[in-house]
Amino acid sequence: MTQNPIPRRTVLSGIVAGAAVAVSGCFSSSDSGSENGENDFDGDDVFTDIFLEDTDLVLEFTNESSIDQINVIDPNGELFDELSIVSGVSRDSIAIGTDYDPGVYEIIALEDGDEQSTQSVTIESDIRITDLRLGRNHPDEMFEGASDREVRTETIITLKNQGSGPDAATHLAFSGDVPRQTPSRDEYDESGIYDEESDLGSYADTIDLPPGERVTIYSQRRPFSAASERVSCTPETEHGVFEVAVETAMLDDAVSEDYEVTYTGEDLVECDIEIEVE
Repeated sequence: MTQNPIPRRTVLSGIVAGAAVAVSGCFSSSDSGSENGENDFDGDDVFTDIFLEDTDLVLEFTNESSIDQINVIDPNGELFDELSIVSGVSRDSIAIGTDYDPGVYEIIALEDGDEQSTQSVTIESDIRITDLRLGRNHPDEMFEGASDREVRTETIITLKNQGSGPDAATHLAFSGDVPRQTPSRDEYDESGIYDEESDLGSYADTIDLPPGERVTIYSQRRPFSAASERVSCTPETEHGVFEVAVETAMLDDAVSEDYEVTYTGEDLVECDIEIEVE
């Protein structure tokens, strides 16, 4: 599988001005040792907060902190990254990217080589398909500049990363009772996902799925094309079931959802197609 992960050794250092924006991924109470349902750093002379923002692990420090280094230890007990802390810095980041081992990470704060504080955080993704709509039924929700053919044949899919770690969608496939099945990654190298950043209507390499966020993607293989011999559309209504599968950079198995579908009309060109979760 070809992926384009964000380099995991990229380190962002220096003072970040202003307050933190809304956090994308927060760690649970078990990650920081808290029992009140929120991160609890009371009594910690180093950290005031640790959280994921997009694909970065963000560290915030107390005014009293005098540490000069952070070591991040991965779930295998190996050094994932290390970060030099400049005196007076109140906030810094380490890039996690989408090429990491999911599990519990140890964040170790050091001063002159001596450990001052250690916090444990779980970093792992949990991707779900939360919604699927047909472009033909929701043309106003299609991507900007979508052609009539794209509106009539493509889909709008919402993914949510319910985990605490970043991920990225790498491949989208349709199977079952759809006019045009799309191949798996083993059969077709392209992602099958529309690239909103391209003016040429090409395939996206990956789509970032930050922790705690919903992301909309669009198909780019015309699964509901009228040029099909796989399904029929009749006045009496044809019933079927199809599967949508999304592969990601971090998950071993594709995330999938089954949908019931009905086709009502004279032919697929003017067909009324309705779907619902099975």
